[in-house]
Amino acid sequence: MSNHFYHLLATWLPLKDEANWVLGAVIDTRGSVYRKTGALMLLSDAGHQLGLLSGGCIESDLLLQARKVVALGKSRTLVYDAADDSNIAWRLGIGCGGAAEILLHPCNAQNNFLQLPAVLSCLQRQQACHFELQIEHARANFAPCVRAFSQRQHGSLQPGSITSGSMQSASSDGKQVLATLINPLPHLLILGSGVDVIPLCQLALVLGWRVTLADQRLNAGKRTNFPAGITALTLSAAELENELLQQIDGVIIAHHNMRLDAAAVAELQTRELTNPYIGLLGPAKRKAEVLATAGLNEMQLRYAVTGPMGLALGGDLPESIALSALAECHAHIFGSSAVPLSEMVMQPFAATRTDGLNFSVSLGEQ
Repeated sequence: MSNHFYHLLATWLPLKDEANWVLGAVIDTRGSVYRKTGALMLLSDAGHQLGLLSGGCIESDLLLQARKVVALGKSRTLVYDAADDSNIAWRLGIGCGGAAEILLHPCNAQNNFLQLPAVLSCLQRQQACHFELQIEHARANFAPCVRAFSQRQHGSLQPGSITSGSMQSASSDGKQVLATLINPLPHLLILGSGVDVIPLCQLALVLGWRVTLADQRLNAGKRTNFPAGITALTLSAAELENELLQQIDGVIIAHHNMRLDAAAVAELQTRELTNPYIGLLGPAKRKAEVLATAGLNEMQLRYAVTGPMGLALGGDLPESIALSALAECHAHIFGSSAVPLSEMVMQPFAATRTDGLNFSVSLGEQ
């Protein structure tokens, strides 16, 4: 199971009445930590742990604390500080060296399960949502919004701000809330059904992405070669519905057929898309031939087509090509430069708390 919050919610929903649940949230950090402000997970008194709020260092203690929340019916705020030798984080041997403040809220029918079933419904429609979790009381609210997979987009502590329609803000009494954007799964469209795109489907599923494969030549026999978790359509690019295409965040064109690739490129340029990554299988010379066949040139493209697609990772097997292509696609979707992290310039910023605590965070830290 992927650690994307969508998958956590999808696992949790059928279990929500079988145990007593707690929602855990990182509400502030200092220094180098594994998860940043806005990270969420679900724990239960039956021992469920869905997701991570660290690299796995503190989850056993979080489960213990979650059981106390359930037993007492009261929220808890915890600080794990690896730099403080009197803190449990020191005894747990957390290696990052930073500090994280974590909120544990009861998540039950009395507080509408903190709106999580409705959040899941929103994500299932490939719709992002702005989620607000009140700090002082176990209450939450959300509003649908445009998905935005920007690099290291974290939540923040702020006054409540949701006022959409008749929705009452989670912070109508002026209390502080954790505000965070919850995106749906990135959605990858693969045009073509050759055996070399099987690893593309497999790796994208491991990442937790939604995968749609479309090829007018696809038949039942070929479909059995692909993972069960994808959506497979026996359609050409021209036959794909606009609603589907507007949900797409990345496209890989790999028909192994000049005419079909050219038709796909030309068709995508006529549709209303959300600035997806579009990668074309093959060398630069082939891209030029595909564009010529489509009657297009670079200056006429509404949406850039990358060819050859992928990052220079080395290797020529289908699995290596899949990793290379998805790495570049991932960087585009999440607004990253794809340069080595060791070469990134650290740009610290300070987040000021209303209680006087100032946590300095570095955007480049893991």
